[in-house]
Amino acid sequence: MDEQLAAEKWSPNDHFSSRPVFIYGLIDPETLECRYIGKSIRPKQRVDNHMQDKGACHRAHWLRGLKSRGLWPDIVILETVEGDWPWQESERFWIAHAKRQGWPLTNNTSGGDGVCDLPSETRERMRCTWLGRKHTPEACRNIGDAKRGVKASAETRAKMSAAHKGRKITWGAKGGDANRCVTDEQARDIFRRAKSGERTVDLAREYGVHRTTISNIKMGHWGWGRVHE
Repeated sequence: MDEQLAAEKWSPNDHFSSRPVFIYGLIDPETLECRYIGKSIRPKQRVDNHMQDKGACHRAHWLRGLKSRGLWPDIVILETVEGDWPWQESERFWIAHAKRQGWPLTNNTSGGDGVCDLPSETRERMRCTWLGRKHTPEACRNIGDAKRGVKASAETRAKMSAAHKGRKITWGAKGGDANRCVTDEQARDIFRRAKSGERTVDLAREYGVHRTTISNIKMGHWGWGRVHE
């Protein structure tokens, strides 16, 4: 294992403030190789969450294998990010460094916010996993409670205003035309197919309408009434 992994190991008695961000590595207790690099403000709790992951990614498969043998990964803190330095840069650096060193990482991406560079097979697996899934009523309430009363800062509002200044909405008329070219019979067919799991973008392309039209029909809104099968 690279000597740079000789960083501070997590201790259950350690308590960190909510401000620093920790770039951590998960070490295979059998091979002593670093298998995953991530970031968290609470690394120990993050590892606990990883160990409960029932997903189909490489990291989850590896950790489930350890768990089935009664093992737990070791965790090392590779870097503590404080102040204005972007943690995304640090995470990307460590993942790139690990790959150059030949560490057998289970990371699917190059790090940082978002998953823009996920492999196509991973994106398809994620799409199939979420297809047709809905939030439970309790989850919907929790999401609503979390969002209720949250307001964008003045700085954020200024950025949003600047980004939209001068923009012309060009799809409004197209959306109206699209609505008018779908018959009631087609709307019922779209409703049925959308509810069965077909993608909004595919249905919109097939019927030559805007995605918003398909979304409205999927939610049951069409004309002056509601769409039913």
